Amino acid sequence: MNILKFLILIGIIVTSSWSFSTRPGLASQVVRAPHPLPNVSAEMEKPQFWTGKLANPRSILLNPEQIQDMNETYLKRRDLYLFDLRELQEELSKDELLTWLKEDWDAFVVPGELRYGRNRRPLGKSFWEGLKDNLNQVSLKERNKTSYGLIVKRTDVRVFPTEEHSTAAPDQNSFDRFQHSAISPGSLVGIYHVSKDLHWTYVQTQFIRGWVRTTALAAAKEKKEALGYTQTKEKLVVTGSLVKVFGDPGLGQVIFLAQMGDTFPLLSRPGQAGPGEPCYVVRIPVRDDRGQLSFGKGYLPGNSDVHEGHLLYTQENLARQAFKMLHEPYGWGDMFGGRDCSRFIMDIFASFGIVMPRNSTFQAKVGKELGEISGKEIKEKQSILDRAVPLATVLRLPGHIMLYLGKDRGRYYAIHSIWGIEKEKSPNRLLEKIAKVEVSDLSLGESGPHGSLLQRITDARFIGMSGNGL
Repeated sequence: MNILKFLILIGIIVTSSWSFSTRPGLASQVVRAPHPLPNVSAEMEKPQFWTGKLANPRSILLNPEQIQDMNETYLKRRDLYLFDLRELQEELSKDELLTWLKEDWDAFVVPGELRYGRNRRPLGKSFWEGLKDNLNQVSLKERNKTSYGLIVKRTDVRVFPTEEHSTAAPDQNSFDRFQHSAISPGSLVGIYHVSKDLHWTYVQTQFIRGWVRTTALAAAKEKKEALGYTQTKEKLVVTGSLVKVFGDPGLGQVIFLAQMGDTFPLLSRPGQAGPGEPCYVVRIPVRDDRGQLSFGKGYLPGNSDVHEGHLLYTQENLARQAFKMLHEPYGWGDMFGGRDCSRFIMDIFASFGIVMPRNSTFQAKVGKELGEISGKEIKEKQSILDRAVPLATVLRLPGHIMLYLGKDRGRYYAIHSIWGIEKEKSPNRLLEKIAKVEVSDLSLGESGPHGSLLQRITDARFIGMSGNGL
């Protein structure tokens, strides 16, 4: 699989999303956007406002078997850059790993391009030389066995084995080009390589390849040990935006936060383990002193926002899940505990067991295309949206993706995690910073240099199945 194409696409998306939401520092003035946004009422910020417009919001759009079939199909599609971790190569040659490391380097390190670190100072020659040395290429063997592990705490997936930032300007720490994403506790990964300082491990996740902190990973002795954890039938699914998992039945110590869509093997329900344990008890991966995988128990209060098994895939449940994240902070690549636009979409659908790519470009290849929308006139786009399934349709424009809510008084609406919007076409550009999940109508941005959301939509996809299959 040519990962270089994927990495280059991310670079393109960085640029295009900034053209939409504007890089801090390019606008002459940055102001806080009004709340609510124009043409949005307080009632529109409630899920029942949108489900109340539907004929049958509790109708099941896909049953669990159809979702499973859909997932299996997507995992086999190379154009989605998803990875079936059950099918990783057992061994990789030295040349294969060197090729991947070179792809990473060539896609994210541009000779002569000035980049800035956390301290707002330029990243100098010594930094780049040290970073390349820490890739530990000299330690690669002619044949390298792929092993498996589980993530034991929420951690970042980085392009390179470093916590240092790489930004285009000193004031852009919110957009770190070395940041791929965050990955949740209990996630399965393939293990390829370790850094020279041993602090980082090069892994394959279901949605991206990159480096994670070694201390956030527990290595399994055998593949089946890690796979077995993820294939448990009785699962507790996190349906809240963020839910605390405790290390003791007295709920005295939070060991990690789980986020929407995370799943854990369910050991017992509140009261089932005895009157002294009014909690959900789940199995969690633990890293022992040698870095090996073992298992322990996690405890969640009985009133936690969780569900036994995945939610039924209905418009009503889609609305509930989306609006649980309303007003939560934007985070590029999940930085600072936030969500960017594509992670917002990914987490919603994970609640139903639907596997989505991590990137908006590839998310817009999932499901059923509602018609050719790119380049169409406004009226033609509106006609396509009139046929769309509210709350189960994603709308993409370059560098951004949204969940379609529906229509009200002739206006079309979406909910999305958005950084900001440019308001002026003149040289004195104004950036209205939003930096959170918001409801907006699709005329947002119409006075700016790039046009409205509706004008810029290139894809409209129903996340489901057509009568002829996927």
